[in-house]
Amino acid sequence: MKNWPQEARDDFVLHALDCSAIVAITDTRGRILSVNSRFEEISGYTREELIGNDHRMLRSQQHDKKFFRQMYRTIASGQVWHGEICNRRRDGALYWVDTTIVPHISESGKVTSYVAIRFDITARKQAENHLKSSRQKLQNAVNTDFLTKISNRLHFSHTLRKTLRTSTESHICLALLDLDTFKTINDTSGHDSGDRLLRKVAEKLRAFQKDGCFIARIGGDEFAILMTGNTPALFETVLLNILEQMRFSFRNRTMTHACTVSIGYVSVPLPDAREKALLKCADLALYAAKTGGRNRIRKYHPVMEEKLDFAARLRRSVQTNLRNQSIQVFYQPIFSLSIPGRVSFEALLHWDHPHHTVLSPQHFPEVFEDPRLTLTLNTFVTHQVMRDMRQFREQNIHFERIAINITSCDFEGADFFKKISSLADEMAVPLNTLALEITENMFSRPHHKQIEQELDVLHQKGIQISLDDFGTGFASLTHLKTITFDYVKINRAFVEGLERHGTDAAIIKGVIDIVHSLGRKVVAEGIQSAAQVRALLEMECDFVQGDFLCEAVPVMDIPAALEKIRYKALL
Repeated sequence: MKNWPQEARDDFVLHALDCSAIVAITDTRGRILSVNSRFEEISGYTREELIGNDHRMLRSQQHDKKFFRQMYRTIASGQVWHGEICNRRRDGALYWVDTTIVPHISESGKVTSYVAIRFDITARKQAENHLKSSRQKLQNAVNTDFLTKISNRLHFSHTLRKTLRTSTESHICLALLDLDTFKTINDTSGHDSGDRLLRKVAEKLRAFQKDGCFIARIGGDEFAILMTGNTPALFETVLLNILEQMRFSFRNRTMTHACTVSIGYVSVPLPDAREKALLKCADLALYAAKTGGRNRIRKYHPVMEEKLDFAARLRRSVQTNLRNQSIQVFYQPIFSLSIPGRVSFEALLHWDHPHHTVLSPQHFPEVFEDPRLTLTLNTFVTHQVMRDMRQFREQNIHFERIAINITSCDFEGADFFKKISSLADEMAVPLNTLALEITENMFSRPHHKQIEQELDVLHQKGIQISLDDFGTGFASLTHLKTITFDYVKINRAFVEGLERHGTDAAIIKGVIDIVHSLGRKVVAEGIQSAAQVRALLEMECDFVQGDFLCEAVPVMDIPAALEKIRYKALL
């Protein structure tokens, strides 16, 4: 180049630049003085339209004032500026250019004009934006629950950790929300109905999502609500509003369900918050809300953890005592009021506790919140009853049936009927000497149809069915119509008020009349006085049972206990 003549050198450089770059010259006020053909081509304007106009005519509104202010400050000081600019064509389309602006400085040191050299990078920017959009869509897909279209568990975990690291608020609240009726709706109306219910709940929850309130679906029918703020009292206000909004009717093609939720939450100063502790405390509070009756809110309190630890210790103790035979089966007589001498028995668990007197199951209800342990205990009772049958015969104890309490746990997994009949054959126990006591709540469980079918099979083989705790369960009168049964046991809560409240007497009389009209029998349990026996006799109740008449005793003590029966004249 040095050996070239000056004029030829300048012409060549200009030619090469014109072929490869978009070139424009402007004065210090931004007025266009010169453009090359590539500038015309990319902008869509002719040279005549451009020259003399302000360069601002190409602005796309993609950059803010600060961007241009910084650019002009740089070139006005005589420095070269380099960056990427988005401009707008004459037809409105946007294009991107990689731009270098070189100030021309006179001999006096003043900036007199600017030469802008640009290269078209529109295709590259479009590819970058497409990639960025794809990444964002992928990120959204990863963070979004596919069914409800709100945040999922993964997004919730990330948000919780980020909040704990970066939030400037003073307090944090984590709430867990669980649908009370989801399993019933899902199993009685189908999974499509369950999915529609989840979407409806998510839609209602979405209305509460805003800055400081994040909501996600973190499991089947469980949702998380994460809030931050400087006024902790407002957390429960929001949750009460959510609880109210979640009370609604959900209708499908065949029936209408009343929907409610349970909410458990924990609120602590943000500096004290730890992820695992928050989740554990909120879960304990949710458990308290559900076991406390559902359709309510519970705030975490340390006593909840103490109760949980107590229940865990109690279950371990029961398992240990089951192995060392401190847990036994006792038998309480069920007497006929119409046929003297006619006796059946109910098999009841009793725990010979080292620090207490003998305890019945009502003193350790926490144990039966564990389905596996419940099934273990029920199986133990069933085996023990069939073994004791031989001793009944050896002691010449005449009885009609022995009733065993069962739960929905017994019907999960293997065929319950086969287990019972196989064990009865092994122990030489006639099936018609057995009765099963069931509660109505079993029929609100997901597999209630299977339970009903198996009970029908058991009944056909001679085993009698008794509806226990009648009147305290779900849809009692409906069950009288749909479930195979032989006896109804009136709950002790009604019997207790028999002498004091006319209402209880009216209810008992009504139940007796209804059950008799269906050709079935009635047992009143929890008898505490002779007056109750007389009242039930007048109402034509069929059978009575209770500690007043005879307490539950081990099989060895049954003959002596029967000799001491109180109120023998009526029995």
